[in-house]
Amino acid sequence: MRVLIVVWPLTAHLYPTLPVAWALQGAGHEVRVASHPDLTGTITAAGLPAVPLGTPQTIASPAAVGDHLLSAEHRERLAEALDIDQDGDTDVWATVSTYTLASSRVFHPADGSATEGWGGVDDLVAAARDWQPDLVLWDPNWPAAAVAARACGAAHGRVLWGRDYLGWACHRIDRRRAALAAAGLPDPVAEIVRPAAERHGVRVDDDLLLGQFTLDPTPADMRLPSRARTVPVRRIPYTGAAAVPSWLRSRPARPRVALSLGATQRMFDNDKVLVPALLEMVDGLDIEVIATLDTSQLAGQRVPDNVRTVDYLPLNLLLPSCSAIIHHGGIGTFTAAVAHRVPQLVVGDELRVAYAANSAYAVGHGAGLAVDPQQQSVAEMRARFWRVLTEPSFQDSTRRLHADWLAMPSPNDTVPVLEKLAGLHRAAR
Repeated sequence: MRVLIVVWPLTAHLYPTLPVAWALQGAGHEVRVASHPDLTGTITAAGLPAVPLGTPQTIASPAAVGDHLLSAEHRERLAEALDIDQDGDTDVWATVSTYTLASSRVFHPADGSATEGWGGVDDLVAAARDWQPDLVLWDPNWPAAAVAARACGAAHGRVLWGRDYLGWACHRIDRRRAALAAAGLPDPVAEIVRPAAERHGVRVDDDLLLGQFTLDPTPADMRLPSRARTVPVRRIPYTGAAAVPSWLRSRPARPRVALSLGATQRMFDNDKVLVPALLEMVDGLDIEVIATLDTSQLAGQRVPDNVRTVDYLPLNLLLPSCSAIIHHGGIGTFTAAVAHRVPQLVVGDELRVAYAANSAYAVGHGAGLAVDPQQQSVAEMRARFWRVLTEPSFQDSTRRLHADWLAMPSPNDTVPVLEKLAGLHRAAR
């Protein structure tokens, strides 16, 4: 069968889908990946055909997320109508109402938008009608892919890269639809895709918002409430390919520790406040720290003698030799640590609400601890880090999480399920 995968143009969204794409390809299926032109080189470097959507003149830059934020007043009105005041709701809503909704709006023009802004939608629909895929797997932040699937008669499902924030939003909206209507507020999720659906003669319904099924790589006890039909799949921690450096080929003489703040955070310049505190925290300890920080993150910083800095190194190369990892809480880094059985020190602050669940999961399962440079001294952070590095309980708990991860179906295991779902949902042609 033919499979079209549509991803939001960040490597953090692309990389989790690649093992699924490779598994489908290895089973003999044709696979193409559609996204913003900026991601074309990364897609083709992974050995997959790319379908660039739009041109610089007809599609927005992924960096334009900030231009699509709902106003604070609108978010407050939505929060009141959706009754966002229960334990655990506020952090989830903070992510949904800012990043999730804004990133979904970037490539989905509103009513009355200029014709030249529709490249990401119109090119996707045209590509689907031309190639006639049997199955479309789409990023929750690009729901026009469901419009394209409906337009060409393909089966379709969402492929998550993290927790299902939009699924949670739909679940909450269902329960509070009357309150939204009373407040004069449209459904904020349906409103994103409605103009694209109307433009191409497609009806907005549950399948259009949540897919006919959802490939979900998150552990069952980390998932958010959602009415989506879930197909679990093990997340394989791929973050690119690189040559193995000579210093990594031999065993370290003292405990090796990875320090990573994630590639995505560099784009948004969110981690400058963390770098000096973390470098000071490890300074002087009898360990070897490998810090994957670039020149902008290191500008003006004194690098301790026990820290080696590298601009980029895939975690699947680095972590097998590490005794611990210090990281920002991103789901990709969290999963890589679990896959390689490495205890975690997760660094957080009030700007990292979207990563709070990953931190809480690691800490709650005993596989690590969390620190906040804005709330704790360097000495307190160092003490927690030393516990993670030296206390056997963290390694034991990490092994249990690793076993849970292995128990999830692999991408190869999932291929027959996708074949059956495609056959079930594909329109007759």
